[in-house]
Amino acid sequence: MKGARDLFPTDKGFFIGRKRVTGIFQTGRRLAIRNNTDPGDELTLIRDYENKFDERAVRVRDRYGGDVGFIEAKSNDEIAFYMDSGCECIAVVAELDKKSATVGMLVDVFCRCDAVSMERLSASYEEYMRSQITF
Repeated sequence: MKGARDLFPTDKGFFIGRKRVTGIFQTGRRLAIRNNTDPGDELTLIRDYENKFDERAVRVRDRYGGDVGFIEAKSNDEIAFYMDSGCECIAVVAELDKKSATVGMLVDVFCRCDAVSMERLSASYEEYMRSQITF
């Protein structure tokens, strides 16, 4: 079986990375996720500007529009940067542990944009990250 990276057309964007989804336990949707979500499913990513706990919060929704959780806060900065720059980012379920109490989920995240935008944004993100380093 091919992985999500193999199925995503690289001429339409690029692979950001594999990320953990958190907060599934809090959404109260564990049963729905267990019954309706499988590896390979595409999920919607939405910037959550109103989140009082994380200024870079990225909400994860299933194909029915139901909340699944959030991209883990310690690894959402790149996704938030690209989304704030106007790109659409999507997630594809890579791994799903339906037996754990919290329903463990890892997703492969992709940013959809053309090659020129991709180069420009990659350079901008690297510059942004350098500016965040404090000594």
